[in-house]
Amino acid sequence: MVIGHVIGGRVGEHLIIRLKNDSNANVGDLLVCEDKGLIFYLKIIDKMISSSIPSQFIEEISGQELELDKQIELFDDSERFYPLAYAKILRVKSENFSFARTIPSFFSRVRKIKSSDLEFMKASEGVDIGHLRVGADCLKDIIVKLPAKNLVSHHVLISAATGKGKSNFTKVFVRGLMKNDFISCIIIDPHCEYYGSKGFKGLSSIDSERIEYFTSDWKNHFNSIDLRIHSQDLVPTDFFGITELSDAQKEAMDALYKNYNNSWIRALLVDEPINVIWDKLSKNVSIATLYALKRRINYTLELEDGERGLAFDLSERRGASIFQSIQEAVCRGKIIILDTSMLGSEAEKLVSSSIVRRVFGFYRKSKQINPESFNGLPEVMIIFEEAPRVLGIEALSHGSNVFEKISREGRKFKVGLCAITQMPSLIPKEILSQMNTKVILGMPSISDRNAVIESSSQNIGDEGPEIQILDKGEAIITSPFIDFPMPVKIFNFDELCANDSQKNKKIQGFGI
Repeated sequence: MVIGHVIGGRVGEHLIIRLKNDSNANVGDLLVCEDKGLIFYLKIIDKMISSSIPSQFIEEISGQELELDKQIELFDDSERFYPLAYAKILRVKSENFSFARTIPSFFSRVRKIKSSDLEFMKASEGVDIGHLRVGADCLKDIIVKLPAKNLVSHHVLISAATGKGKSNFTKVFVRGLMKNDFISCIIIDPHCEYYGSKGFKGLSSIDSERIEYFTSDWKNHFNSIDLRIHSQDLVPTDFFGITELSDAQKEAMDALYKNYNNSWIRALLVDEPINVIWDKLSKNVSIATLYALKRRINYTLELEDGERGLAFDLSERRGASIFQSIQEAVCRGKIIILDTSMLGSEAEKLVSSSIVRRVFGFYRKSKQINPESFNGLPEVMIIFEEAPRVLGIEALSHGSNVFEKISREGRKFKVGLCAITQMPSLIPKEILSQMNTKVILGMPSISDRNAVIESSSQNIGDEGPEIQILDKGEAIITSPFIDFPMPVKIFNFDELCANDSQKNKKIQGFGI
C-alpha cells in the first residue's frame, strides 16, 4: 500500500516524504521506493507535521478556537494538513546492493517494507539474533543473523543503559555461537548471570557439556571447577596495567621475580622479612617501596587467612594450573564461564586478565611457531562486562593491558573481544573504532550515543533520536558484515530455552 510520495531530498542527506494522514508511519519504520529500475531501501529518521496554509493563518485559526471557543472546520483539512517524514537511504538495489548515488524522482511512490522485499536475508547464514524490527513492530518471518566467523575476531561492542537488555542479548548471542564448533568463548561473569541456576535460565540450559564453569563457589555447583590461581603461576606482568602501581613498585616486582622466581609473591607476603628481602635485592629497592608493594599485592589477592583467598592461593600447586586447564578447554572449543561475582574489583581484574593474557599469548606463539597447528585452533571471543574498568581512559592511564592489546592485534591471531558497557564514552575513540560490530540498545545519555555513533563502521548519524527511545530488547546493529544497520527486536533468551526444551522432548518422544 502506498503511504506517501517523495517530494524532495539530497543524496548525502535525506529524502522528504509527504505521508498520507492515515499512513501510521513512525520513526524507525522501514520503507521501499521503486523508481528508475532501482529499489531504494529507506528508513524514517524523523517526522513532523506541516501544512500548505501559511503559518500566520494557522496561528489565527488556533487562537480563535482557544480564545473565542470557535469551532472552525476546513472542508479540505486532510489535504492542507499532513505529516512529513525524513528518511535516509539505507541501500539501493539493482542486481546487487550499493550505496546511494542518486535519489528517487519527484512523486515516486513509497510503501512500507514487507517480507518479500527481504528474501536476501532469509538465505543468509549465521547466528540468529532476533526479528527485523519495523518501528515498534517486527516482521516475524525475517530473522536477523550475524555472521559468526567474521565478527568474532573483529570485536563486538554491546552498549545500553541499565535494564535495556544487554545480558539477554549476550546470552542469545552466545547461544548462537555454541552451534559453531570453530568458536570458543571465555565469559567473565561478575554478576553470576550467565551459567544459570534453579532460579533462572542460563547457558547451561542449552548444552551443559559444552560449558566449563569456573567458580569460587564450586562446592555448591555440580560439575563446576574451582576458580583458583596459585601465586607460583603469577608473574609481575600480570599486575601491570591492571593494578595501580608506581614505577618503583614495578621495578621492585621485577627484582623480586628475578631473585625468587616462582616463589616471589610468597616470599614477599609470608616467607621473608622485608629487611631480608631488601638485603637480597642488594638494597636497590627502598624498604618503603617493599612495604607499599606488600600491602598492594595483599589487597589485590584478597588473602583471608594470610595464605588463601577466594581465588588466590600461596600454597604449592598440585596438578595442572588453571591456566593450562583453560587453554586446553579453549582448544577443544569449550564455552568457559569465569564466575568472579564473589571477588573484589582488583582481584576480579587480575583473575580475568591473567587468564586472557595466557590464552592470547598461546595463540600468538602458535601462529609464529606452528602455523599449521594454529589454523586448526578455534576462534576465541572474550566476553566481559563493565568494559571501561579495563578499556577505559582512566584504566589505561596505568599502562597498557591485555584487553587493549587484543583490541589492536587480536584479529591477526583469531582472538576477539565482546565488550559490554553502559558508558562507551569512557572508552578511547581509537579502541571504540576497533569494535567493528556494535549492538546498540537504548541509551538516553547523549555523550554515550555520540561515542557509539561516531565510531561506527556504518553511517548511523541520523539514528540518534531512535537510539534514545529504543525500548527494552530493541536494538540497532551496525557492522561491516551486514548490508545496512539492522533494526532488531532481540529474542527473549528464556523463551528460546523453553522452545529448545520442547523440541528436545518431541525428538526424544518421536514427536513431530
